[in-house]
Amino acid sequence: MKIDPAVRKETARVAAGTLILTVLMIAVFLILGKFDHTVLLGALLGCATAIGNFFLMAMTVQHLTGSMPVLPKSDEEESPDGGEDAEEEEKASPPLSPEAKQAGRKMQLSFVLRLLLIGLVALLALKAPVFHPAAALLPLLFPNIVIVLIRIANGKGA
Repeated sequence: MKIDPAVRKETARVAAGTLILTVLMIAVFLILGKFDHTVLLGALLGCATAIGNFFLMAMTVQHLTGSMPVLPKSDEEESPDGGEDAEEEEKASPPLSPEAKQAGRKMQLSFVLRLLLIGLVALLALKAPVFHPAAALLPLLFPNIVIVLIRIANGKGA
């Protein structure tokens, strides 16, 4: 499967930010005098897992959106009174197509599998003495931080 330019761009941005935060984390370990080879190995494990997880998620979305049929745009983007409550809006919206339901199931499966992968990496980081647990687990949070920072920088808020 060909990697979409948007996936490539966003993965590169998240990877760069995750790497920067990982380097800063390692610097904190150095400053605190707690740096050793387990910190470096843990940081590498966590950083690679975090970037890989983001890439797999992006590829799943690319695959699913590429396989979805394009729906015609609705004439009514918003209700005339502009204030339907959520229940009425739910009743007014058409039921999901079989393709959309299948895409939702595939996205859920992808999420569960990626979560299991992260769980296995976390277990490895906690049990294997070659990895510093905190240095391996903290980078798993970095893509979320990077995404929030990108949104703030683009003026879209958190």
